[in-house]
Amino acid sequence: MSRSVLYQVIYDDLFSQITSGTLKAGSKLESEPELARRYQVSRMTVRQALDLLLADELVTRKRGSGTYVRENPRRGRRLNRLRSFAQELAGSDEAVTSQVLKASEEKAPQGVAEGLGMEVGDAMSRIKRLRLVGGVPAAVQDAWVPYAVAPGLARDPLLDGSLYRTLTEKHGLKLRWADQTMTAALLEPGVAEPLSAEVGGAVLHSVRITYSDTERAVEYTNSWTLPEFPLLLRVDAE
Repeated sequence: MSRSVLYQVIYDDLFSQITSGTLKAGSKLESEPELARRYQVSRMTVRQALDLLLADELVTRKRGSGTYVRENPRRGRRLNRLRSFAQELAGSDEAVTSQVLKASEEKAPQGVAEGLGMEVGDAMSRIKRLRLVGGVPAAVQDAWVPYAVAPGLARDPLLDGSLYRTLTEKHGLKLRWADQTMTAALLEPGVAEPLSAEVGGAVLHSVRITYSDTERAVEYTNSWTLPEFPLLLRVDAE
C-alpha cells in the first residue's frame, strides 16, 4: 500500500475520533513516534496526516509540547478534500442538520444534463436540502443524481441525512474527485426563503460535479451558502 494511502487512513481515523468526541477539545494527541508505532508507518507518513488535520484547523501544534485537538475551530466549510457538508464543518461544536425541501424523480434539465454528460430528459433523482448549523440556516443544496446510479434515491431517507454516505454505503459508489466552481451571487426568492434571508442579499453560489472511481459523473449539485459560513481552503506553495 502506498504512503499516500496510508496517511489518508491515519487522517480518516483521527478525523473520526475528533469529530465524534472520542478525542476531546484540548486533549493531546500521541507523539509522532507513538502514532508511527500504532499505525506501523514512518514518522513522515504520520506527519502528512497531522498536516492535513492542521490544515483543516482541527488540531494545533504547540512548540516543544505536541499536537492538541483545537479548542475553538474557525467556523466555515473546509474544501481541502471531497466530503459531505457536515464533514466540511467538522470541528465545529454546533450540530449540522438538514431539512429536505424536495425529493423527487425528474427529467434532467439542460444544465444538469450537460454537466453529467447525459441527455436532456434522462431520468434523475433530485434531492434539495436546507443545511442548518446550530439550528441556523446556512446553505441550500440542490443535488441531481442519475437514476441508474442510485435507483430509489429520492424515495428513501438518506443515511444520517448524508447524500455521500447514502451513495457509498447503500448504492456501492466509490467517490473519487469533484470539479467545483464558486461565484458571488444574489439571492433569488426560491433560495432566500428557506435561508430566512432577504431577496437580493449576498450569497456564494457553487456548482459541484462529483465523479466515481470509474470516472463517471454521478452528482451535480448547486449550492448557495450564506456569507456567515465562509469556505476555507489552504493553498500550499509549489
